[in-house]
Amino acid sequence: MNHAGMNHAGMNHAGMNHGDMPSGNEPHCSMNMSFTWSYQDLCIIFKWWHIHTQMQMFLSCAAIMALAMHYEWVKYRLARRASEGAASPGRMPSRERLRRALGYGAQVGFSFMLMLVFMTYNGWLMLAVVAGAAAGYYRWGDAVASFQGENRSLACH
Repeated sequence: MNHAGMNHAGMNHAGMNHGDMPSGNEPHCSMNMSFTWSYQDLCIIFKWWHIHTQMQMFLSCAAIMALAMHYEWVKYRLARRASEGAASPGRMPSRERLRRALGYGAQVGFSFMLMLVFMTYNGWLMLAVVAGAAAGYYRWGDAVASFQGENRSLACH
């Protein structure tokens, strides 16, 4: 059916479902595919984490910095546990191997969530991730490197 010439004026659209399209002045999540410093209508990972004001943006940046620092702490804890029980994986009890595997999976999931924050292309959020990672590395990074015998960064889980 060709709808190009149809006039929809006067039709009742009350029962029609248009998905997640905003109607009227309703706030919506903006999706940027290029770098921006704007905070208005920014959603961070989840629809409920919706930024409307500068204060919300400031608090969100602080939360993201804390999360990135926490990621570095998680790496520290996992590296410390691994160095304490430095048995080869074949000799390690299966319960311990499962615990380590679950911890590693949580770490990878955490790193991907931070990557999604970075992929908002919002300069403020990008700076918050980088600043939190740097602060966390400053606090726990040397210990992680000494436990692992190498330096693993946020860039590569």
